[in-house]
Amino acid sequence: MSSASEGIGDAQDVLYRLVDQESGEVLLAAEDLLDYFTEEDPEPPETVTFVGAHQVDPARRKTERAELQVVDRQGRTIGTYFIGRASAAFRHEPGASGADRPDLDCSFGYTCEYPRAGEIWRKWATRRPVERGEWARCPSDWHESWLHVVQTAWFESGREATRYETGGTAVIDGTGITTRDGFYCALGEAVNGPGGYFGSNLDAVFDCLRTMRRDDVAPFRLVWWNFSVSREALGSDFTERVLALFEECGVETELSPG
Repeated sequence: MSSASEGIGDAQDVLYRLVDQESGEVLLAAEDLLDYFTEEDPEPPETVTFVGAHQVDPARRKTERAELQVVDRQGRTIGTYFIGRASAAFRHEPGASGADRPDLDCSFGYTCEYPRAGEIWRKWATRRPVERGEWARCPSDWHESWLHVVQTAWFESGREATRYETGGTAVIDGTGITTRDGFYCALGEAVNGPGGYFGSNLDAVFDCLRTMRRDDVAPFRLVWWNFSVSREALGSDFTERVLALFEECGVETELSPG
């Protein structure tokens, strides 16, 4: 029996693993996953489909404590979802040679309400964000899913909700911020680099600032270019709450009207 920490053949093609939490055994590994990342739905699909299974344990089709892992091309876990009860059923049996990659239906009981997350995970599995503003080049309706992937990957890597970059100034540009989720993407990138996290709502931003606050040293200095564009897109109420939070936490803020 293989464990989640062991290598899997053709690992560069595997994107998802379903793992039993108690034993660490890999129940199946597959190239894609359908119907899990969906729009919010009062009646989610009864099953999700693992596409192109590379590894299957036919003796273990049920578990009460399943964990869904997203893995990169080196087989390293970059994101985790705690599923709980899971039950799998073959659409057809794999060939004896192992060359046939079956699709399998699996009952999870719920879905993940970030519809673009699967596409973003596939990008990150191949190459983690290395360029600033990658999130901003996505359509605005992707921003919520991008932020979800950022947050999930951040904590999976063992990092905490704090600042890791050493520079004293963070810069965001209002011209690329069209949604509130986009603001948090921009702030996380400005503070912690591409793919970086620094809160997914104002309470979380406050928690991040609180973990690094010292009486004698400001957390960082924030330069907000084209602030008027952000205020127009996000609303003056939201931007004023952001500025009030920064002031409360000792963040020196420089606003450029654009």
